[in-house]
Amino acid sequence: MTTLDLTARTVEPRRPDIAFAGRGASARNDRPLVIHVKGLCKTFKKPDEAGSSISALCGLNLDVPEGQHVAVFGASGSGKTTLLGCLSGRLEPCRGQVEVNRGVSTIHQDLRLVKQRTALRNVMDGALCRLPLWRSLIRFPGTERQRAVKLLERVGLAGRVNWPAGRLSGGEQQRVAIARSLMQDTKILLADEPVASLDERSADDVMKLFADLGREHDLTLVSVLHDRKLAQKHADRMIGLEGGRLIFDSDHGDGIEIPVAADDDADAPPVLEHAAPQHRPTPAHGSAWWRTGRFAALIGLLVLAYGLAVKALGVTPRHFEGVGTGLARFFADLMPGSVAEVSGIPWAALGEALLQTLGMSLIGTTLGVFFSWPLAALAARNVGPRGLRHVVRFGLNAVRTVPSLIWALMFVAAVGLGPLAGVLALTFYSVGYLTKFFYEEFEAVDPGPPSALAEIGAGGLQQFWFAVWPASKPSVLSSCLFMFEYNVRAASVLGIVGAGGIGYWFSRFFAWRNFPAATACLLMLLVVVVLLDAISTRLRSRLVQVAD
Repeated sequence: MTTLDLTARTVEPRRPDIAFAGRGASARNDRPLVIHVKGLCKTFKKPDEAGSSISALCGLNLDVPEGQHVAVFGASGSGKTTLLGCLSGRLEPCRGQVEVNRGVSTIHQDLRLVKQRTALRNVMDGALCRLPLWRSLIRFPGTERQRAVKLLERVGLAGRVNWPAGRLSGGEQQRVAIARSLMQDTKILLADEPVASLDERSADDVMKLFADLGREHDLTLVSVLHDRKLAQKHADRMIGLEGGRLIFDSDHGDGIEIPVAADDDADAPPVLEHAAPQHRPTPAHGSAWWRTGRFAALIGLLVLAYGLAVKALGVTPRHFEGVGTGLARFFADLMPGSVAEVSGIPWAALGEALLQTLGMSLIGTTLGVFFSWPLAALAARNVGPRGLRHVVRFGLNAVRTVPSLIWALMFVAAVGLGPLAGVLALTFYSVGYLTKFFYEEFEAVDPGPPSALAEIGAGGLQQFWFAVWPASKPSVLSSCLFMFEYNVRAASVLGIVGAGGIGYWFSRFFAWRNFPAATACLLMLLVVVVLLDAISTRLRSRLVQVAD
């Protein structure tokens, strides 16, 4: 039976026969235990084989007294990250007992910071575990903000408080992650390869910082390291894992060679070192003939599809007689033949209609964004409730099925002629597409930062607001600009069915065969579209720079 006890419990300390290897260890041997692990076993199912599993931890026993720094060594797949996951409560053991009598926070190897937010905002996220939802969404208390500033100053980032985390160096980002962990008021830090991506000097500085903070805040640190010299210099104790088993402990295993690995997957289950190689089947004899046959079949299907399409259209060679002459005459009629034709165009009315088209596009797009944002959050797989996702997505597919012109026809019938029908049509059309754009951007966000906030204690809405939304915001705003550009073009057509805008005049001029005036409508619309495209391109480039 699985036993996972994270309640406060004081266990009598184990009395080792000899002192720990690291500095200051002997002074900590008589302190109460804060971590007690007995018979810990953890297995993962193999993704490619039904019913089979991989053993990550096998009967592991470990006691850690208060204030000690334990460095964990082992090759890739030896169970180091799995051990940290079980200690934090993120992973549930299959068998055994895990007792932790202090609050725990984890510093992941990839740090899981929201790089679009400032260092200060990332550190303040550590307070989400003790703040009510409404308080965190409106404004963090001033006391929490001041505390976050002091922690950043303590870790040496006084001049980087308002810098985006993505613009900080690797060592500085590591310090932000440490400050966020301290913001949680925890007494046990679990650091998964905290210096793996740092140079030698930065790694030594970070480990010194860990030691100083450990003394100041009476912290217990369990870290995964691959540098033996660094561990001997800064850790109080070293333990080694192999195949999920404890193979040495520095209090009774001095002189044993420490296994070292280049890297270790943070979340993947361990991989068997002697797993049988996977053999791919060799191509069968005659596979070239098979590929040729498939290609010929594909060409045949395409020819058949186009033949059926032409037959359905009823196009014959007779339909193309005189097409060139007719097109030439039509395009010639589009050009004004005299100054009188140009002066006879109702420029004032067209300008007013163009402003009406822009107004319809702006309001329709804005309303579309207003409704799409929450709907996208409900539809996103990494954010929305599972029971609502399929319902919301089905509804959005139904909305996208209807073209904007058909929406305009329906709303003209419902509310009458005029721009209100156009605004409603563009709103519905925008919701159908913007929601899809938005939830795809939400789902593309790195899952690390939201999961880190979940470990801190943040709820689903807080994870979205503080991790998913900041990371997806540049792409979402870019989608909004694109939709506005598209709606300007779409709004110019809606007037054909009586939904207002410059399309109303365009349809009337064609009905009257006043082609020069229709050309004036197109030229005015072209100028607006070119200007919007230039502005949008500039704004998007700035959004990309912010995202990077």
